[in-house]
Amino acid sequence: MDLSLTIYQLLSPKNILLDLEVEYKFDAINALVDTFVDVIENELLEEIRLAIILREKIMSTGVGQGLAIPHGKTDAVTQNHVAFARLKEPIEFNSIDSKPVQLIFLMVSPCSDQRSHIRLLSRVSTLMNYDDFRSNLLVVPSEVDLVELFREKEFHQFNQIRR
Repeated sequence: MDLSLTIYQLLSPKNILLDLEVEYKFDAINALVDTFVDVIENELLEEIRLAIILREKIMSTGVGQGLAIPHGKTDAVTQNHVAFARLKEPIEFNSIDSKPVQLIFLMVSPCSDQRSHIRLLSRVSTLMNYDDFRSNLLVVPSEVDLVELFREKEFHQFNQIRR
């Protein structure tokens, strides 16, 4: 992964679903994967969906504090793709803290790029550890504002770090 690559550079307003109404975690995952329709062929979307759902069935990606980070690796992609959903109402996600989830950050990476996958997971986890950031994600008014929120937080969190 390009070490200067950031979440906000990967995250497009087209891949953000604000106030998504779903009852089940797999419905949310499906809706997020569907946001890639403009950049990934339909048959490859099914491979992405399968990779993420199979990973989710191994162990829940509900990481606590109202957040889930469903993710997977597949040869169906040649670069990282991310999507984000804020749910209208929290849903059960079998999270480690047993609390429902309202924020979902989905990512898929190429099988050949394990390092990038881990770095991206780490970056998302670090940002989401901040209560104020998660609170802002719950009220941000638009998809464009959400991307900007990620940009600002990443700049303040990581600009001093040299990798």
